[in-house]
Amino acid sequence: MSPERRLTAILCADVVGYSRLVGRDETGTLARLDQARDILRTVTEGQGGRVFNLAGDGLLAEFPSALAAVQAAVSAQDRLGVWASDQPEDDRMLLRIGVNLGDVVVNGGDLLGDGVNVAARLQTLAQPGGICLSGAVYDQVRGRIEIGFADLGPQAMKNMADPVRVYALRIGPDADRVGAMARPVAAGSFSGRQIFDRLRRRFLGALVVVAVLLVINLMTSPYDLWVQWPALGLGIGVLLPVIRHLLWGRPLDAGGK
Repeated sequence: MSPERRLTAILCADVVGYSRLVGRDETGTLARLDQARDILRTVTEGQGGRVFNLAGDGLLAEFPSALAAVQAAVSAQDRLGVWASDQPEDDRMLLRIGVNLGDVVVNGGDLLGDGVNVAARLQTLAQPGGICLSGAVYDQVRGRIEIGFADLGPQAMKNMADPVRVYALRIGPDADRVGAMARPVAAGSFSGRQIFDRLRRRFLGALVVVAVLLVINLMTSPYDLWVQWPALGLGIGVLLPVIRHLLWGRPLDAGGK
């Protein structure tokens, strides 16, 4: 019998400098780890998610949607930041979080596979107290949360055949540092592929209109072509919103969604 597979959103959280913290105060660090996990579990369940692995000093959770996973990650870092603010600076426990949307294999109550592995790699790229998303997650949540992003570009990951596009959320006290890591991507902006898809749809729509106008032109005045002028206007109408978006960051209109 083949294993059960499904597409799901995975959150991976890991403690920054855990070995150093244990070396300084093992008992206190283990107690704080339990507290941090309680916070993560609370926000996970609040977004309809489920914690499925507590190996080592990390936590893995699955969610019904990419948006729910990102909302849980943001809420967790907000709460963990407040919780850690009262801790001595040298003993402060901060976490990194990675969120991925990918294929997983169900193994009892556990989940395995590349979908989980990518989430684990993503958290290593995040700032302490920060969050990194895969391109698949970014495509699902852009424009749906009021948070800026920094595009870190394609990142090579261990045991992964292809690089993974990575985005960092600009949250918390390190938001400026995240912004300096790469060109910021405003909430609601579009990737190159998404702009191409919208441009293609606009072009096909304009092509249909031009074809209809050409038929009308040939039927009414075959020796006096005038269709090139409305065709030129339609071409400008197709390109202008995309040019404005690329040059000045203005949103594409609703017709391109």
